[in-house]
Amino acid sequence: MNLKFKYRTFSLLILLIVSDVTHGQEMLGLVFSTYSGVSGAMMNPALLTGSKVFIDVNLIGGGNSISNDMIYFPAGEINFGKLFSSNAIDVNNGDFLYNRDYTYFDNTNKKYFYGDIKIMGPSVMLQAGKHAFALSTATRSVNSANNLPYEMPIFLYEGPEYEDFQGKNFNEKKYSFASMTWSELNLSYAYDFYERYDSRLTFGATVKGLFGHEGMYVAMRNANYIVHDAHTIQFNNLDADFGYSLPLDYETDDINLSPLVKGYGVGLDLGFVFTKKSSTFNLGSGRKMCAKPYSDYIYKIGISLLDLGGITFKNNAELHSFDNVGLYWEKFDTVHYQGISKTVKSYSKAFYGDPDASYASDRIRIALPTVISMQFDYHVSKNFYVAASWSQPIKYQLNQLYRPSQIAVIPRYENRFLGVSVPVSLYNYREPRVGLALRVYSFTIGTESLGALMGISNFTGMDIYFAFKISLQKGVCLSYLKGACYNSDW
Repeated sequence: MNLKFKYRTFSLLILLIVSDVTHGQEMLGLVFSTYSGVSGAMMNPALLTGSKVFIDVNLIGGGNSISNDMIYFPAGEINFGKLFSSNAIDVNNGDFLYNRDYTYFDNTNKKYFYGDIKIMGPSVMLQAGKHAFALSTATRSVNSANNLPYEMPIFLYEGPEYEDFQGKNFNEKKYSFASMTWSELNLSYAYDFYERYDSRLTFGATVKGLFGHEGMYVAMRNANYIVHDAHTIQFNNLDADFGYSLPLDYETDDINLSPLVKGYGVGLDLGFVFTKKSSTFNLGSGRKMCAKPYSDYIYKIGISLLDLGGITFKNNAELHSFDNVGLYWEKFDTVHYQGISKTVKSYSKAFYGDPDASYASDRIRIALPTVISMQFDYHVSKNFYVAASWSQPIKYQLNQLYRPSQIAVIPRYENRFLGVSVPVSLYNYREPRVGLALRVYSFTIGTESLGALMGISNFTGMDIYFAFKISLQKGVCLSYLKGACYNSDW
């Protein structure tokens, strides 16, 4: 197997394998709904009190989202059916199906990669008057890279023998890759702290207990290098940290899940929502929770700060530092992977002359993919709405997960039994996408990248999500339950 094929194999496997283990990122068709219930807290915890339901139970849900601007399949080469086909890739035969028709983006833009899976476990929301409470569980896995050098996908595809780059001095600064899998136990609270005439202000917060199962990152402060030919690379300067806490035995690479939780942390979401109500009449709280009718609105404006915090890993964790080192490395292409421990030691010996010199600590910390988000939702007519959202990442350290930016407009139709939304978004400020979400009573399924799933546009990733819930609507009481409320009580 030649070098070019090995590098092309590696780049394709990154794209496809991670997509199999990677939250429909924003889940726009789920969170923007008057029946969103507990799901609204994912976008803004202050949205909890504005739903048409006073009890909402999420039984199961989740999603898979992946995107990148490094490599792609041309339109038609990949679609929903082919993606889950067992023969989409055949490495054993030494070749790819589709005649290796994937390629890279040939430009000098900085690159990114983002993969996110979210499994939403049992969760419940309860609204009592001006107060709403939610308890939710989830497991998340995020793989992200941002500010990557433009030459990286080209080297991955073409291999180090790519003549256009040989002898060229690359000097790249401040880019990173991070991966983390964790579980969450979240407690959310929202309170309508101001309500007068046709205006309402709501504050919401979610406190998250974080339980880390695995994490790793590469933080590159500077990589100044020259690839002289297919066998020789010269590092004029390498200033980087490499940390990991994985479910592996580092000597043998055998799976080792003990302990299942390798790190702990705390996360926080904060949000405010202003609601312009369609009526100045105060509907009151009623004697029972179910008796309080839904208060309709003209528009809502919200702002939220999401995923502030991180996890510190102390079990099976190692941090290695290469602090402004250099190396003229001949025959680097003959270096073979020998397991994590031996490979890291070999790099340490190459750069420092000592296999243990790079070791810096027995703990690592990875920050969550923090974003600031703004939301707007306008009630056009009886069953028609138009929402808009903007999410902007806040990156404050290199050892942090990164969630790309997104601007979206989401027109939708909804009633109690049916909801249809068509989100139109600009992803990472340069990738237009069209999605579709359908809700039939308590089941929702959707995507924010319909073109990729249908094979209409270039395949740079995928996005799909679903949720199955049980909820009780405001103002509709179950009089057949003994001692239950009913509407005449309020």
